[in-house]
Amino acid sequence: MTMLTAFPTTDPRGAKAVAIAADSGQWLKIRARNGAKYFGIRSSANADEIYFVTRTSCSCYDGARRECKHQIAVQMFCQLVAEQRRPSYGVIPASQIVRED
Repeated sequence: MTMLTAFPTTDPRGAKAVAIAADSGQWLKIRARNGAKYFGIRSSANADEIYFVTRTSCSCYDGARRECKHQIAVQMFCQLVAEQRRPSYGVIPASQIVRED
């Protein structure tokens, strides 16, 4: 089960974050020299600007003050990837279980 954060309908960051996360195939994947992972996400206001984003930080104006839509999108993306990597065990129907008593 995926645990995604629910956003109030009055918070526009939630819907914007979903739209940004849907475009995650276009993000840059960056590894800093210290091993930290960053995502390069293009600004929606200026196509020439790229924000460097982690789950807890962002180089955008809003990200310096609070959790921004880019951080929320990265959190969603990371949760989705973790969920997809989790092994899925098949369910065996009761009719196929053989008991050896």
